[in-house]
Amino acid sequence: MVLRGVVGENPTMNKRKEKKYIKLVKRLASCLKRLSVRKYNSKYSKRVFNNWIHVILLALRQRMDKSYREFCDIIDVCTEILDLLGISKVPHFTTLQKAAKRLRANFLEKVMAGFILFTMTINVRTGIDATGLQATRASAHYTTVLKKNKKSRRKIKKYIKLTTYVDLDKQIIVSQKIRRSPAHDNRDFKSVVFKGKKILSKAKKKIKSVDADKGYDAEENHRLVVEDLQAEDRIKLKNKDKPIWKTKGQYRKKAKRRIKRLKRNHRSKNETIFSVLKRVNGSTIRSIKVSMQNKEVLFKEIAYNTNRIIKSFLDFLKEVYCAVNQHLPALLLSQQYLILSLDQCLHSFVLSQCILLY
Repeated sequence: MVLRGVVGENPTMNKRKEKKYIKLVKRLASCLKRLSVRKYNSKYSKRVFNNWIHVILLALRQRMDKSYREFCDIIDVCTEILDLLGISKVPHFTTLQKAAKRLRANFLEKVMAGFILFTMTINVRTGIDATGLQATRASAHYTTVLKKNKKSRRKIKKYIKLTTYVDLDKQIIVSQKIRRSPAHDNRDFKSVVFKGKKILSKAKKKIKSVDADKGYDAEENHRLVVEDLQAEDRIKLKNKDKPIWKTKGQYRKKAKRRIKRLKRNHRSKNETIFSVLKRVNGSTIRSIKVSMQNKEVLFKEIAYNTNRIIKSFLDFLKEVYCAVNQHLPALLLSQQYLILSLDQCLHSFVLSQCILLY
């Protein structure tokens, strides 16, 4: 089964502006192709639907923020998306549920992390931060734990905590960690950063700096950034007004001496990523089981990275062509020419340094 949007363009779509969901399907299909994701898990598969179609539809469902039943009813009347995927009918909603249950979380993490291959940056400015996602769609103002004694009733405080390690310049998620209930940010710093370092090393990229807020201010974290990562330490200090001689820790003292040199605040882009992730893909999780909740969060991140990756490449190509081809007609800088050049650049670049997903 062939994805028609990757092989050839539909002439009826070129006559008018493409819709945002059509763009997302094309982008994600192109990324899955260049990441060498297998379409079928076994040679004995029924070959009615494949892994590409399952991943694209599940990511598109998170983009629409709909339930399985509602999403399948909507896609059933979206003939353009069905033609683009090369299928005649939409999968049953139970088919998508079973596919989401069957896909491994490690596989989805590798797909999400593979988007870093499509950036041309060698020295990556990174950052780490955490946010909360609602584990239920019930309103937090009215949700209470019911008990016989009304005075002992309390509000539900448990939520899904997502810690992300991101590329701040391109605003792409590199690695992540998911937890339940309130927990301190510092617990996940080492595991998430080392996972991101491993991914960036495979992509032949170097960590330039690490930005973090005061929640990650610990002597071990400062030492890890300076010694293990060999990057610029930009973790904020809790008591910056306290004298240096009263500050504990060798690396925290060094960080306090260079506070005045940290002029630009790159850490705010972490909040931008969380804001876009929640506003566009939704901040609530519909699944009940823990494993399905983790996969649902991963599909939200895949949908977010898909939207970010092509935009960053188009901006890069515009700068290159404006600098080199100033004497060429403005026609060469049209969107059609940029997409054709983008496809050639992505193909040659990713083949030279590809992460093995299996």
